[in-house]
Amino acid sequence: MIEGFKHEPVPKLEVHRGVVDEPWLFPQDPHIVAVASDGRADTKLPQFSIDDVAAIAGFITQHIAL
Repeated sequence: MIEGFKHEPVPKLEVHRGVVDEPWLFPQDPHIVAVASDGRADTKLPQFSIDDVAAIAGFITQHIAL
């Protein structure tokens, strides 16, 4: 797991906070496999509450087949 390589072609989980008022990255990045946010996104990607650490960890574990 790495942080800060948003322009690299690797699987990513987008973390988005509405208060930051930045656009979502997933519409333009096919390497984003899920999103975690304090709101909802208009996507069919798996979505998690930014505070649901257990669900996010479970998804990552399952995604990399640990």
